[in-house]
Amino acid sequence: MHQFGHQAGNGQHSRKGVIVLAVLVKLSLVAGFLLMLQFGAGYLNAGAWTGALHGLILAAVVAVALWGGFRHMRPAGNGTHGAGDRGIGIVLHRAAGYDLLARVLTFGREGQFRQFMLRLAGLQPGEAVLDVACGTGTLAIAARRLVGAAGRVTGVDASAEMVERARLKAARAGLDLTFVQATAQELPFKDGQFDIVIGTLMLHHLSKPARSTFFREAERVLKPGGRLLLIDFGRPARKSRLPRLHRHGHIDMNAIGALLAETGFKIDDIGAVGTMNLDYVRAKTDEVLPA
Repeated sequence: MHQFGHQAGNGQHSRKGVIVLAVLVKLSLVAGFLLMLQFGAGYLNAGAWTGALHGLILAAVVAVALWGGFRHMRPAGNGTHGAGDRGIGIVLHRAAGYDLLARVLTFGREGQFRQFMLRLAGLQPGEAVLDVACGTGTLAIAARRLVGAAGRVTGVDASAEMVERARLKAARAGLDLTFVQATAQELPFKDGQFDIVIGTLMLHHLSKPARSTFFREAERVLKPGGRLLLIDFGRPARKSRLPRLHRHGHIDMNAIGALLAETGFKIDDIGAVGTMNLDYVRAKTDEVLPA
């Protein structure tokens, strides 16, 4: 009983910390706007780069403060540490804090950011979509709007907290989506169920063997001629002095493409997304089932 109370107390303190941090961010932004109104002429004359620099510094401070609570490795399905022991990769929890971080890093435009990435998927009305490592469901919800009433979207994530928040967000949006707690390496679906599998900003959380397992699972659940879209952080052209938030490294999409080809995918395209140093790879399964 004492142990349960201790765990619940830690969860409450975590949520309070996120709320306090959100309030501080809001106050900082309001104070910034007031300063601009009071000293507008002088501040604005300094140029847009000055304002952008202040915004980036604020985002970096918030990101560093929050990231310490996200980077723990925890196996799906229980509350202990050590995801690496089961080989499922890094599992992010604290869904409310994750959403706050996403809003800060995208300057309140996470929805537009996800839609920008989805343009690479080429979604069509009526298609069946699987969003792997869906987080709190923002991209899955955007995909649901694109495939229309005849389509269907399913999201999977190893974190029960992420899945629960994704369900609540979908309900608030009045959209019918399915969210399932599962890992990328063990997708709980029958063969040939989806037109496209999407994985965004999740490969850097997987070890190389785990990536291979995920690609085999993606190939299995896709229909003949089905599509796979992967988006993740590429290697920056120059080193940054900012804190390295994604401590598991950047993704070489050419190497990912080679690994996909070994799995049986045909590579369509590899390139830059066009924002936030993101790269992508698009691939397809064979048009016909093997005899």
